[in-house]
Amino acid sequence: METDALGFTHQKFAQYYKGILVEHAAYTVHARGGAVESASGDYEKLTGLNTTPTLGMARALDKALGYVGATKYMWQDAGEEADLKQQTSDPAATYRPQGELVIVRNERSQTPAQQGKLTLAWKFNVYAQEPVSRAYIYVDAQSGEVVLKDDIIKHAGGTASFATAYSGTRTLADETTTGGYRLREYTRGLGIETYNMKKGQQYNRAVDFVDADNNWTAAEYNNSTYDNVAGDAHFGAQSTYDYWKAVHARNSYDDAGAKIKSYVHYGRSYENAYWNGSVMTYGDGASTFKPLASLDVCGHEIGHAVCEKTANLTYSNESGAMNEGLSDIWGACVEARTAALYSLTGKSTWDIGEEIMKAGGALRSMSNPNLYGQPDTYKGTKWYTGTSDNGGVHTNSGVLNYWFYLLSQGGSGTNDLGNAYSVTGITIDKAAKITFRMEDVYMTASSTYPQARTYAIQAATDLYGAGSAEVTATTNAWYAVGVGAGTTAAIAAGSTGTATGVAGLTGAAEGLGVYPVPASTELTLTLPGNAAATQVTVTDLRGAAMSGIRSEGGKLNISGLASGVYMVSASDGQQTYHMRFIKQ
Repeated sequence: METDALGFTHQKFAQYYKGILVEHAAYTVHARGGAVESASGDYEKLTGLNTTPTLGMARALDKALGYVGATKYMWQDAGEEADLKQQTSDPAATYRPQGELVIVRNERSQTPAQQGKLTLAWKFNVYAQEPVSRAYIYVDAQSGEVVLKDDIIKHAGGTASFATAYSGTRTLADETTTGGYRLREYTRGLGIETYNMKKGQQYNRAVDFVDADNNWTAAEYNNSTYDNVAGDAHFGAQSTYDYWKAVHARNSYDDAGAKIKSYVHYGRSYENAYWNGSVMTYGDGASTFKPLASLDVCGHEIGHAVCEKTANLTYSNESGAMNEGLSDIWGACVEARTAALYSLTGKSTWDIGEEIMKAGGALRSMSNPNLYGQPDTYKGTKWYTGTSDNGGVHTNSGVLNYWFYLLSQGGSGTNDLGNAYSVTGITIDKAAKITFRMEDVYMTASSTYPQARTYAIQAATDLYGAGSAEVTATTNAWYAVGVGAGTTAAIAAGSTGTATGVAGLTGAAEGLGVYPVPASTELTLTLPGNAAATQVTVTDLRGAAMSGIRSEGGKLNISGLASGVYMVSASDGQQTYHMRFIKQ
């Protein structure tokens, strides 16, 4: 149970089937003043799934490691294993994966009939050292097929005076040590530490950057090994911490003061930066990139840590694209606030990675996603539909990026669907507050773009009130990127198949609408096209059917139900639709 600054309490539920966790199925009930106001999340309808594995854990791990194909894993490095035991104060800690039986959707099947089906699977956290990767690997407990890969490492990438590579000479907090000063400070949360990997790949062999007089000059550090980017990583971590604290009242990425550790000079000619689930890692670049420790990259990668501790969006398809989009948003927000605070030059808020590209330009543009091959419209002309890059997570993120840009700055035009739009901007700070509430309170691991629309509108309503200019702008920005209707139409909330959405919203999407929510005696149902319901059933969240429910003329008598959260299923004779509701 959590309580936020608006006085809402949020009670989160996981779903189990025959005692086995249903991965990525989560449901949150939102209440204020002792009364339930809404509920959000994803609930899977499960019947008849075989929960007895025919593949043992050891054999499944072999399948997972065969899929990853690394030449060396972290648990094969005695030094890394010893370092983990020390960090966790647990003598039994190990990187070697321990399997867990879960139920998950098959996202990688080569058989079309199996694609998207719920599957009993072994889940492993596999951390590879050479080449570096870390991901949750899900192996079908019957067939041995890898059904999902959910990346943990997301690839893209005293008081000191430090001449940084990208942000000028900055004042940084550090501490004294033997021989001078090192880049460690403990005024923010549990601390911020920056280390030198000296082009190695083993974190336990990293050393401190040390300066004798705490004046880290360009003459000393703007050298052939790019040691000045240590200052950028340290400044980026401090600025990112400060952004989250000042704007969102969040204490580090986990809201519990977690230490932010940055490792610079990872590998040789390594063209990436990533969050590995524990620490930040920055490569020095090669032919394409300069060292990847610019301010927006730092904000982006630590943004992945924030996502892991909040919505924990699965890193594939639409949820993965929004995972990337959110990190771009936070990178832009950190850069914008910090540039304004310190009068930094050379920063472009709506370009991502503009300072690290050797050929100029940027990695992505939030104000014009098409410029670098990204879509600005949901399922528009540049929308990616293949399986590469985990279903196009670095491509389809353009839709969320452009939505946020329009919500912040405003704009008008005609999208790829031929719809003319006009959005009045509400400032980047207000847009950020709506976006983070969407991510933190309402999103779940498998959220889609249509669900994000519903959640963002609800977040704006929570923060600024129903019918406010902020709610109007949020709705119109989604319309601009091809998701849902504008403010002249009803707000979409339902979806076909798996129940989704914030309960209590109704509308014109291809799904089932229910209102009012919460309801006490009667519930009104609306089907797509105003079709008549030929069959209506109600179940609790365990899937048990409720008896004594009467339905007539689109009205459902629920007076006999106990207070709680339920699922209503309604068929029009061709298709069955599902939606949750709350009985008060």
